[in-house]
Amino acid sequence: MMKPRAPLTAPRTPQRRNVTARASLSHDQWRFRMLWAAMALVFGLIVLRAFYLQVIQHDFLQDKADAMILRTDKVRAIRGMITDRNNVPLAISTPMVTLWFDPWEYTEALRDLQELDQKIAENPTSKVLRRKRPKTSFDLDALALTVGMDAAALKQQTAILAKKHVRYLILKRQMPPAVAQVVLDRKFQSVYRQTDFQRYYPQAQPNAQLLGLTNRAGKGIEGLEMAWNKELAGEDGKVRVMRDKRGNRIKDVEQIKAETPGKDIQLSIDSRLQYIMYRELAAGGIANSARSATAVALDAKTGEVLAMTSWPSFNPNDPKGLDNKDAMRNRAAIDMFEPGSTMKPLTISAALETDKYHVNSVVNTSPGSMRVGNHTIRDHGNNGMLSLEGIIVKSSNVGAAKIALSLPNNTLPSFYKRVGLGAKTDLHFPGESGGLILPQRLWNTAEVATMSYGYGLNATVIQLAQAYAVLAGQGMHYPVTLRKLDHEPQGVRLLDAGIAKSVLHMMEGVVSSSGTAPQAAVPGYRIAGKTGTAHKLRADGRGYSESEYRALFVGVAPISDPRIVLAVVVENPVGQYYGGLVAAPIFSRIMQESLRLMNVPLDKSLEDEQKAKKS
Repeated sequence: MMKPRAPLTAPRTPQRRNVTARASLSHDQWRFRMLWAAMALVFGLIVLRAFYLQVIQHDFLQDKADAMILRTDKVRAIRGMITDRNNVPLAISTPMVTLWFDPWEYTEALRDLQELDQKIAENPTSKVLRRKRPKTSFDLDALALTVGMDAAALKQQTAILAKKHVRYLILKRQMPPAVAQVVLDRKFQSVYRQTDFQRYYPQAQPNAQLLGLTNRAGKGIEGLEMAWNKELAGEDGKVRVMRDKRGNRIKDVEQIKAETPGKDIQLSIDSRLQYIMYRELAAGGIANSARSATAVALDAKTGEVLAMTSWPSFNPNDPKGLDNKDAMRNRAAIDMFEPGSTMKPLTISAALETDKYHVNSVVNTSPGSMRVGNHTIRDHGNNGMLSLEGIIVKSSNVGAAKIALSLPNNTLPSFYKRVGLGAKTDLHFPGESGGLILPQRLWNTAEVATMSYGYGLNATVIQLAQAYAVLAGQGMHYPVTLRKLDHEPQGVRLLDAGIAKSVLHMMEGVVSSSGTAPQAAVPGYRIAGKTGTAHKLRADGRGYSESEYRALFVGVAPISDPRIVLAVVVENPVGQYYGGLVAAPIFSRIMQESLRLMNVPLDKSLEDEQKAKKS
């Protein structure tokens, strides 16, 4: 038997398997501790971060977030209304709309639309994409046509401004809300509205120089609009609004500050008288080919300004009418001039206050001229012996000068100052002139003589009316005002009542057939007044012009119980130029209508007046 063959390799020795020990809490406790420690650390870091963000950095982050989505917008306060003494509106604010365009937002939205249209073209059946398409119109040609702009210019501006990230382009200002809404209803992309207030003046020309006007921002820049801007403007409010990433206003979040409307202001002006005054000034100015005509009417019992206007004027509602700066000036308060013979009643009043003159005093004016230094004073003829009334009625320069020179040099200019000449009135009108009375060191003989008949000093129309109001108020001075008074004014006595009455009676002769202004008469009323015809200074300042004049008339009515003081000044009339021929007829027409509207009783028999005319 063969022996079994021995194996070529030694039999493998069985190996012991490497088996992991069963997990146990005692064996793996360090792993659990490490895991929980890591989790606790992470949780702690999260809590610390949250605390840092929510507490420590809260205000900073809140401000950042608010800056991204919240804005503070201004809420415009409506400007107060200006009315006349009868509550007739003279200046009102109406809501208007300014349409504006966001070029940057439009460009971004147009780019998004083009990308969306490309996706729709690739997936024409996708309803989701189609629903994302905006409903607004991107047609700039249609937008330009709707708002009245040039389409090419709008496209060019949009392209340029979008590159600069400009977000505000005005399309059209001051549109009526209904008209603006028509544009907005067409849903043009990135077109928005801004509500403003436009100032409107119902009675434009008669009140323009007095009321003034506002700028586009609603701020007063001329006249009473500027003088009382703080009261009229009120205070704008503030509102916090939420906007999207493109700056579109989504909703109002909160009102930070409520707007305070401007106060309404009631003037002393009677719009009816104002209209009549402007109408007659325009008619008289055109008839005499004058450069301008100005008038002021005061209430003799209160100092209230009943009317104040000038011709020519302008229309503050029309921006094209703002080019004539000369017509925009309130001549009654701003322009200074030499008042001429209208000073003579005041000269007589000053003389009557002294012991040297009384109502029946007489002055020798022969031979109709007198020499004072190097200057010759002349009358229009030899009037001989004249009473004080005669000096006023005949308008004697010689008589006025002789009276002035018979008094101390300071008497006349001091009296003029007392009645308001040489100083601004209480109107506080923007740009108001104070007039001019020379300083006391220059009150020499020649100056006092010329001042007595209205040369060598400057006054404004309102100052002239104010001075005559002292005579009409029986010597009482009431501060002139443009606001309607709701109480009796406190007057100051500047002149004896008897003297004031006497001078008014003397002035009545001026309007008689033998006076210098019979055309100033008003049927049914006794009128006291005084003419003035003053040579104007030459443009080069070298003496007085021989061809340019200023015609004046200042009067009071009715004499029995003065109610209205009216001053009329006509600059550079052509042809006839005397105050009695140019200014007096204008005075008569304005005064007649004013007395009628104010229901002032007649104080003169119409029958006696007609008989006097026939005789």
